[in-house]
Formats: sequence, C-alpha cells, structure tokens
Amino acid sequence: MKRFFSGPIIGLGVVIVLWAALSSFRPEIIPPPLSTFALFFALLPGALLVHAGATMLRAVTAIVVTSIIAVPLGIAAGRCRLIDRVLSPVSYLLYPIPKVALLPVVMLLFGLGNQAKVILLILVLFFQMMLAIRDAAANIPDQYFTTIEVLGGGPLAKLRYVIIPAGLPRYITALRVGTGTALAALFFSETFATHYGLGFFIMDSWMRINYPEMFAGIIAMGVVGGIMFAFIDLAEYLLIPWNRQK
Repeated sequence: MKRFFSGPIIGLGVVIVLWAALSSFRPEIIPPPLSTFALFFALLPGALLVHAGATMLRAVTAIVVTSIIAVPLGIAAGRCRLIDRVLSPVSYLLYPIPKVALLPVVMLLFGLGNQAKVILLILVLFFQMMLAIRDAAANIPDQYFTTIEVLGGGPLAKLRYVIIPAGLPRYITALRVGTGTALAALFFSETFATHYGLGFFIMDSWMRINYPEMFAGIIAMGVVGGIMFAFIDLAEYLLIPWNRQK
C-alpha cells in the first residue's frame, strides 16, 4: 500500500514544485498552486461538479456504446476472414483521420447537443478498440480451440474460455490509450455550442481572463481523467487476475 501511494505523491510534488517555479516568473498568468487548489475545492461543490459530471457522463457513455459495438465486430473480424476483408480496409482508411476534423460533419448530421459529442468520442475509440480485439482474436493458437472441442465445448465455450480471456488484455490497453485521446477530443468538442462540460468551463474562464478559474478547471480535467484511469486499472485487476503483479 505504501508503494502504491508513494509514486503518485512524489509525481504530484514534482508538478507542484515546477508549477510554483513558473508562477514566480509569471504570476499574472500562472496563479500559485496553493491558491488555485483552494479555489478548486471552493468551486468543486458547485460549478466544477456540474461541468465535470457532464464531461464524465459523455466519456463513459461513449466507452460503453463503443465497447458494445467494437468488441463483437473485432472478434468477428479476427475469427472470420471474410468479415476481416470487409472491415479492415475501411478501418485502415478511416482510422488515421483526426477525428476532431470530423466534428463539423458530426454536428451537421446529429446536431449541436450531447449526441454529437458522444458520437465523436465513439469514432475516436472505435477503430482502436476494434483492431486491438481483432488482432487478439486472430492470434489465438488453433490448439486452444481444439482442446475445447475435445472436451465437448461448443462456440459459446470457445468464446468464454478462449477468445474473451485472450482479448481482455488488448481491450484494456486499447481502452487506456483511447481514453486519453477521447478526453482530448471531448475537450475540443465542448468548446462548441454547449454550456456544460470542462472544455466550456476552461475556455470560458480563459475568455474572461480569469486564469485562476481556468487552472481550477484544468485540475478538474486531470481529476476526471485520473478517476477514469483508476477504474480502468481496477477493471484490469478484477478481470485479468493472471496479469496481476506481485
């Protein structure tokens, strides 16, 4: 337990020291860390909680919807060459496109509300998650399936005992990497046509030249990301016990 907390505490201490050093040179732009943290906790029960809740709700919704769509498609592409020949070329064409570039198109098709923002995040997460699951399913040795068949297991047994355990580590890795990218895209999308979300809060504070509130919003964004990554780590610990480090 001591080793678990020591690393984050040291890292946070380094950030605060560097922050204080920068603040001493440009205090009119970069407020001191202690006063900013005090403002953060003062705003947390009110405005920050509302904006952080909106941001997290959009991100979690996108993750759930993407998982429901991408995981089955990834498994199907990994185990069926015909499906892979259809999905992979499309993925290779669309995956490299920066998804924030599609934001105007998404807004034109789905409006300016939450639906467009969630769909943008789904686009960010989908290809990374689907391709990771596809590769995991495709690289499973045939001997594992033969063993299940010898023991009398059918397709559901293969899915439960072979495909899902093989795909879980790749899924968690894709989720961890994709969540960071999704939060960055969400910040950008929340600066357009919305009044709720940390992206709106941060940019609104910047436009009003209220730099302490802007930094409080940045802290809140870091807290939201930290909470989401903590839940991903917890899911990895519970779902993939064979990967636990002693």
